[in-house]
Amino acid sequence: MPDVSALTLLLSLSFLSISIGLIYLLGKIFLGGFRASCGGLFERVAFRRQSLRCQRGDELLERGDLTGAVRAFGRAFFLKPIRHNASLLTEVGKYHTGLLNRLLTVADELDTGRLSLPALADTDRLLAERLEIQLDTFRERAGEDRALAAIDARLKENERRLRITIDRLLGEISSSGEERVVYH
Repeated sequence: MPDVSALTLLLSLSFLSISIGLIYLLGKIFLGGFRASCGGLFERVAFRRQSLRCQRGDELLERGDLTGAVRAFGRAFFLKPIRHNASLLTEVGKYHTGLLNRLLTVADELDTGRLSLPALADTDRLLAERLEIQLDTFRERAGEDRALAAIDARLKENERRLRITIDRLLGEISSSGEERVVYH
């Protein structure tokens, strides 16, 4: 009898491990399908949330709170990866162009003819680079998944550089409104 219980235990453990593996596989398939069908919706909702921050900046700008508007616009950049909704890339590109235009307007209001924002050009270049990386993601997904890890690494590096450049741009805009003293 002891041999039967050991055999039963061994079979039970085997069936348990097979069951866990099947549940994991089915869950992965189910979540993958859910993400594919609803992933674009989540991206669009996240983008909408960021655009509300931009609207808040517009409200502050209309009230004359230039410093608050700069902060709101700085937080309004949409830097999350877009993986499911390729049509959203065009909207995000236009959105970022609008944000940079707003920041340029605020900088012009704060500055009286001495406007020089090297970080604006850097930010614009990095945003264009990010858009191209995102397009690479969709090109790779249409073919094979062989280079997606490298693309994700490029996106993360781009986001890191963009955050630094955006902070530098916001600093340049904020300091453009301060009086500059030139010593001869």
